[in-house]
Amino acid sequence: MFSPKTTALVQTTSHAAQRLSTLLCFFSLGLSTAAWAPLIPFAQQRLQLNHANFGTLLLCIGLGSMIAMPTTGLLIKKLGCRPIIAVALLLLIMVLPIFAASSSVLIMCIALFFFGTAAGSLGVAINLQAVMVEKNSLKSMMSQFHGMCSLGGLAGVMTVTALLAIGVTPLISALTICFLLVLIGFVAVPNSLAKIEDDDIHSSSTEPAIETKVKAKKLPSPLIILIGLVCFIAFFSEGTAMDWSGIYLIHDYGVKPAIAGLAYTFFAIAMTLGRFSGHFLQKKLGEKNIVIYSAICAALGMFSIVAAPVWMMVLAGYALLGFGCSNIVPIMFSRVGRQNVMPKAAALSCVSTIAYGGCLFAPALVGIISDMMGLTFIFAIIASLLLLIAVLNHFTQVKMAH
Repeated sequence: MFSPKTTALVQTTSHAAQRLSTLLCFFSLGLSTAAWAPLIPFAQQRLQLNHANFGTLLLCIGLGSMIAMPTTGLLIKKLGCRPIIAVALLLLIMVLPIFAASSSVLIMCIALFFFGTAAGSLGVAINLQAVMVEKNSLKSMMSQFHGMCSLGGLAGVMTVTALLAIGVTPLISALTICFLLVLIGFVAVPNSLAKIEDDDIHSSSTEPAIETKVKAKKLPSPLIILIGLVCFIAFFSEGTAMDWSGIYLIHDYGVKPAIAGLAYTFFAIAMTLGRFSGHFLQKKLGEKNIVIYSAICAALGMFSIVAAPVWMMVLAGYALLGFGCSNIVPIMFSRVGRQNVMPKAAALSCVSTIAYGGCLFAPALVGIISDMMGLTFIFAIIASLLLLIAVLNHFTQVKMAH
């Protein structure tokens, strides 16, 4: 019915639409999750909770996410990515205004739980979609996708901070982000993957022995667990930077609250630049080397934050941390997409559950541990864990696709 040229054009247009959808979905995840960060002090004041109690409250995000992520992996097999992305965006739009207005601890608990559910589901769905789009395009795109998440985060934190600084109420600031999410949803959702083929969900290998082995596997393989652990450490660092960098500047250096957000801003700018230059850096340094150099750079940044004599050096430390963390997670997710030891949807779900757990549980864990030991102590531990990534990199190698 169609000529080969017409079919090729339709496929190219379809791939371009799927790529745009994936980019926008990553942007929306960053936008919505980072928009919450500037609202934290206001929520804490309204709820009248100390750091330790507020940190415990934040565990609701992690709980929602931990339940949602494994479930999402199973739902995608039946429903595809599109309905998951649509529902997750809708949930985010519903809960953000509650963060800005509610003074009830119970309502905030429920809202945070659904926030974690939405962020977790969206994370699994868009990372699987990214793996499929990258596979179909036959070129490295994961750094670009995760770069859009960082860019969305930067847009979220800067937009809400700027609106609050000029006197706009937290509720109107949150509704502004919700309006942007609605616009993104109208473009992104229709072009998301409606269906994930069995060939995509399972190993791309055509060898029957490997296929049988993949289907028979019940537990995650050591490779998948180690990849998840690397992502956990990177995301734990990111979550700590988002929620505790401002408090660290105020508490340890006496910086005014109005400029405490500069620490996370420096981190987010460096991470965004790192991710958008990721493809170039991979070509120059090679995948194995870039993970090692990134881990060293991030650890150096974290040690700088701990040892800085003045607060301006803390900003430089957060920039190094952001640049160092920028390409670790995208490379690990690409490796999940190339491996043949587990079905891709199950592997992505497993890695996402471990990885995003780092980002979501970081605020609570740092709050509880720092209450006993101090922020400097927990930051030094994170710096040591970042160096461990350079070692774990050797055990997470997956052959590059040709």
